[in-house]
Amino acid sequence: MVICELEGVGGVPLEAAVIALAALAGNTVVTAAVTDAWEATRIGFARLLGRGDPGKTKLAEERLVETYDQLTQATGADLERTRAELEAQWVTRMRDLLEEDPGVEADLRTLVDEIQAQLPAGIAYAADHAVAAGRDVNIEAAEGGVAAGVIHGDVTTPGPTRPGPAKG
Repeated sequence: MVICELEGVGGVPLEAAVIALAALAGNTVVTAAVTDAWEATRIGFARLLGRGDPGKTKLAEERLVETYDQLTQATGADLERTRAELEAQWVTRMRDLLEEDPGVEADLRTLVDEIQAQLPAGIAYAADHAVAAGRDVNIEAAEGGVAAGVIHGDVTTPGPTRPGPAKG
């Protein structure tokens, strides 16, 4: 079992898989908000977040509607910033949900799978040091270069390149 350094309730570490599920769920909410899958997304996530409590369900519904409204009103660079901010909020909400009720993990995973299946093919979105693609991703480096899908921090190549004839 892989344990991430992040802590959950009572200082208990969260599993990396649970953190990844929260991230995927948050991304799914934001991505689906501007698609035909929104109604199913709104209903499914409100029900799941509410966990049978009408007050919690109503609050989740209001937050989902706010997300939709913000995304449909934003444009250009503001849209990208809004998406990133909303996604971060939903990832946090999903982590909170999984910390408070670990038994909901299977239901969340099922809901995310159902919503993802309804999203149009080729929709891919990534923010904050992430890579997303609608199909294959090929990353290559040559001549002592560095290639990565995600880089956090500084990257240094093994040394300076030596002068010489250009290679063609």
